[in-house]
Amino acid sequence: MSSSLRGCATFAWQSDYGQFYLVDRAEDGFTPPGEITSEMETRSLSVMPSGLVVYTQSCLQQHIRIAIYDSEPEHPVTEPMSGNLWTRIEQTQASFPSKSFAISSPSLPDPLPCGPIFLVDSVDCMIQINWMEFHGSRDESVPVDPDIIDIAIWPAATSRDEALQKGGEELAQPFEATLGDETVERSFAHSTDPGP
Repeated sequence: MSSSLRGCATFAWQSDYGQFYLVDRAEDGFTPPGEITSEMETRSLSVMPSGLVVYTQSCLQQHIRIAIYDSEPEHPVTEPMSGNLWTRIEQTQASFPSKSFAISSPSLPDPLPCGPIFLVDSVDCMIQINWMEFHGSRDESVPVDPDIIDIAIWPAATSRDEALQKGGEELAQPFEATLGDETVERSFAHSTDPGP
């Protein structure tokens, strides 16, 4: 079964300090990591309790595309407009407790007052991030094509509650089947004689 696109948006963005955030709308006082670890640097992302930090190659302009799907989509091997290969690809899981999020950055700590607001079907979401970034020396006086960051989001296979419920049902089924197929006729006697 193919996935269906639920909504999408493209932004001409400037990621000051080389980062931007997907933050749950109900989050109050979102604070990104103060120190970037080697893993964050390698993966160019950091998963927060209610959102995601995405790191960029530079602080210059990016085109950020965000697409919401009802299930995992087909992931293009190349950037659709240029046909160039992605320079990096990462996949992770993040949570949006209110099932909604907005995009922000260090100089825009609060989400834009008029949106956009993204709605998702599940608290727990899978996210694939594709980067197509310019590598090499940059001269700010010379125009260059913006980096492209493509983000696909879809519900995780099962939420935590669904997994717990499913796990309980799976554990109960073998037990009930055993009781239905077998009759226990064994008895145990415990001696009360303390012995010699």
